[in-house]
Amino acid sequence: MADLEGQTAIVTGAAQGIGRAIALALLERGAHVALCDIRVEKLDAFAKEMSAKGRVLVKKVDLSRPSEIAGFVAAVETELGGVDILVNNAGIHPLHPILEIDDTEWDQVLSVNLKAQFQFCKAVIPGMRARRYGRIINISSEAGKNGGTVAAAHYAASKGGVLAFTRNLAQQVGADGITVNAICPGRIATEMSAAVSAEENQKFIDKSIVKRLGRPEDIAFAVCYLADRRADFVTAETMNVNGGTLRD
Repeated sequence: MADLEGQTAIVTGAAQGIGRAIALALLERGAHVALCDIRVEKLDAFAKEMSAKGRVLVKKVDLSRPSEIAGFVAAVETELGGVDILVNNAGIHPLHPILEIDDTEWDQVLSVNLKAQFQFCKAVIPGMRARRYGRIINISSEAGKNGGTVAAAHYAASKGGVLAFTRNLAQQVGADGITVNAICPGRIATEMSAAVSAEENQKFIDKSIVKRLGRPEDIAFAVCYLADRRADFVTAETMNVNGGTLRD
């Protein structure tokens, strides 16, 4: 299925987990894919695997550094063409209670999880506006809606901010042919969910209608729907992909 043939997509935090699954799904649908992450060894290994499937650009990017974000977007536009799809996936989640969170850690989480999404959007929107087309998909979290069950305060705050940012941005760019949507994953079987106890993960499974953790591919499929040209009447929306644990 090549429904994204020839389009250029950026996926942040693409070295593993959800980001890796999203990048692979977009590539399989015909997109040229630009990947960034701070874990360069994992990113390079994944890129070698991906290169046999299509055009891939990879770069180590520290999302807490605005200059690196701007430089990456410029490189993508030069080497792969104008950005049609932006998937703001990258995120960090130190599991600390509030009294153990210092100002530096709070600022780092908000910078990577929220501010970087703003900076990536700001970098790609001029080109999208000029072409009158774009798909922006921001990965939030169930914790952005309900505060989470094991989520740390800074993580939940950042993901709630993503939802408000998404709705506001959608209003600003909708007339330019650009849609902006968010996805709220539930508990997904990644390194992040592995960082909590088996008992905590079982609580999620017990609460789930489908009685399992999510798979990275579940999120990737949702991304591909929102990235499709035919999804042009869906914007400012938040899609829950959580097995039914949060129903709103």
